[in-house]
Amino acid sequence: MHSPASPSSGVAPLPAAVLFDWDGTLADSLGAIYLANRRALAPLGIHLHRTWFRERYTPDWRRTYAELGVPEHLYDELADRWAREMQLVRPRALPWTRGGLRRLRRHGVRLGLVTASMRAVVEAAIPRLNLGGVFEVAVYSDDVAATKPAPDGLVQALDVLGLRPADALYVGDTPEDLAMARAAGSPFVAVGRTTDPAAFAACGVDRVWPGVGAWVDDLLGPRP
Repeated sequence: MHSPASPSSGVAPLPAAVLFDWDGTLADSLGAIYLANRRALAPLGIHLHRTWFRERYTPDWRRTYAELGVPEHLYDELADRWAREMQLVRPRALPWTRGGLRRLRRHGVRLGLVTASMRAVVEAAIPRLNLGGVFEVAVYSDDVAATKPAPDGLVQALDVLGLRPADALYVGDTPEDLAMARAAGSPFVAVGRTTDPAAFAACGVDRVWPGVGAWVDDLLGPRP
């Protein structure tokens, strides 16, 4: 296993850890999230349009429910219905994700997961994506009082790893991911196509990588 570069080597040191978002960052699951929400909302007489979902997607599902006019006392029931629908789908890993994660681990970088999705949904999907045993820590929406963009999940993961926020990167695909990282004090890496790069630029993010694999290649150098 390689050791992270030291400052005296002339190469920027690697982060001690990289923590990842799940949906849209590691897992190609946004289409499944749309269908699960559509089915969960149907008994309430709410029709979720695909265009509305794509334009307004946020991991902050309480905000989505509020914008759709769902009464607050139904939030938990609706979230449970959504989770049951999600457990029926089989998301795939986004291209080059597994290879990128393996390269980071070979270089001694610790890996973790911080997601606004529920434990039952993601834990079932991790082995299906051949990612079992990859993450040293995983924090789900069930584990915290406030999910993204609140920093609770990221702070909890850093505590488990015993790291300072500045020593770990957070990788995500939405402005809520960025807001969480900033609130926790961790550097942020933007990836994927969930969010228009212009929206990230308006938040001060100067680059969006097409995916985790491309970012890892830039961080570690071209693959052999």
